[in-house]
Amino acid sequence: MKSLRLSIIGLTAFIISVPGYIAMGQNRGLKTITEDELRYHLEFLGSEEFRGRETPSPELEIATLYLGNWSKAAGLKPFLSDGSFYQTIPITVGSVSEANTRLRVTNGGIENTFYYAESFGGSFSQTGSCNGDVVFVGLGLVYPEKEWDDLKDIDMYGKIVMIMDAQHPDNSFDLGFTYSYRLSSRIREIRNRGAAGVLVIIDPEREGKRKSGQKIFADIPSGRMAVLYDSQLRGAPRSQSQGAAGNRPTRPYAPFMQADISHSVASSILGIPENEVADMFYTSGKGVQVQGQVLPNTMINLNVEVSTEPSTTRNVLGLIEGTDPELKNEFIVICAHHDHLGISDGEIIAGADDNGSGTVGLMEIAQALVADPPKRSVIIAWFTGEERGFIGSQYFINNLGIPVEMIDACLNMDMISRNNIDSLYLVGSNLLSSELDAAIHNANKASGINFGFDYLYSNLTHPQSVYFRSDQYPHIRFGIPSVWFFSGFTHDYHTPADITANVDYQKMLKVTRLVYLAAFKIGNMKGMLKLDVNPEVISRGAHNLPTRSLFENTR
Repeated sequence: MKSLRLSIIGLTAFIISVPGYIAMGQNRGLKTITEDELRYHLEFLGSEEFRGRETPSPELEIATLYLGNWSKAAGLKPFLSDGSFYQTIPITVGSVSEANTRLRVTNGGIENTFYYAESFGGSFSQTGSCNGDVVFVGLGLVYPEKEWDDLKDIDMYGKIVMIMDAQHPDNSFDLGFTYSYRLSSRIREIRNRGAAGVLVIIDPEREGKRKSGQKIFADIPSGRMAVLYDSQLRGAPRSQSQGAAGNRPTRPYAPFMQADISHSVASSILGIPENEVADMFYTSGKGVQVQGQVLPNTMINLNVEVSTEPSTTRNVLGLIEGTDPELKNEFIVICAHHDHLGISDGEIIAGADDNGSGTVGLMEIAQALVADPPKRSVIIAWFTGEERGFIGSQYFINNLGIPVEMIDACLNMDMISRNNIDSLYLVGSNLLSSELDAAIHNANKASGINFGFDYLYSNLTHPQSVYFRSDQYPHIRFGIPSVWFFSGFTHDYHTPADITANVDYQKMLKVTRLVYLAAFKIGNMKGMLKLDVNPEVISRGAHNLPTRSLFENTR
């Protein structure tokens, strides 16, 4: 590890010091944004040597240093009053006690005890327990197009729900649906329906690794989960009704435990041999529903013990000062998160698209704005900990150092390098300000970039709850017109296949140039973007935090 860090730091220093590498003064604005430079940065930051840039980790810290050093060399100024490019955020880091974290299964009066890291694992960040009756729901999948609904007529309120880590075998690829049958989306839906916790039966491949001696549960990022101190969070938590259809009861916002379990644990819960657990995966793989069942004689008791210690993680914040003596006191935030998920099952989740693409796109935009600044000032923000719950963006917007009312707009780039080269999702651009949406459209048309825009994920009730899932969301809660530029989900999302070899650099170039042009246009407008869409939000500020229409559908 030490030699790896030294080699990366050495390469970083070399890159930053190469004479003439940053083409300041040679071209202005748009011409400085090039595919070659996007590729150059991404092949470095998106490489396996960064081990997935988990929050917190030495590799993420190296990426942070890379961005900070680059910002200084590129001509950005520090945004922070202390003259630093780095905003240090206090976090707690948890370490799970393997000896004292146990899962007890009582089935028909017989109790079996299973231990953490040996038979189950999970991303546990705090000490606690989860107890209750068990409901098994097969895949836990709702797939109307195939008349498949594992959750129909299932009462899971307050119960522990067990599902299989498997997907429907239908290989059709529909951008609007693909993510909804992913495991994380299924778990979110189960939580929204009031479950107290979820147990996920690992697939046969992972079970085989476990039986061969590989410590697969030790590679789940439990014990490294970073949690923002409660004192740094502001505003009402988002409603648990998001993504829930109809008027079914939802559980109040509360701790929710999720664990991956081995086939031996599943066997104990279901009261069947382990080979029959494997058979369930074979059955679902043929497109046949595995029958769910209520298990009235089975109780689960999951006790988790986590020791915590203080730590830190860092945002990188740069400033491009506006050229107008008055308007330079108003700010546009352009942001991307530079963290990702680290390692799972011994495999690196490199995060080239998510969000290496946005990270390096932001570097190119910063370079372009230094070459030709707009009238308003621009804050360039690389946020940490997005994958752990918006740690960086939450802290930033709550600790600005300037009045939040002076933030004109937030333009967020997250996953900008995949799917149809001529299509792009705009998430939230039309929810607070028609002028924000118009500025993006005008830049798109005038430049000849000509994306076809899709607003699918601006719907607050969309089953994937995409609107709530990136760093523009903490900004929009304050009434700041905000947008997430998003190229859409792929089968590689949050998997080891999200690597630089699968990146479409032409798509990435188009998105980066569009965001730059939109920011430049907004930065030169006569006044700040008007808040003219939502009648509940007519001014920027913390008074908007309780506004329900910003965090749940009320229309």
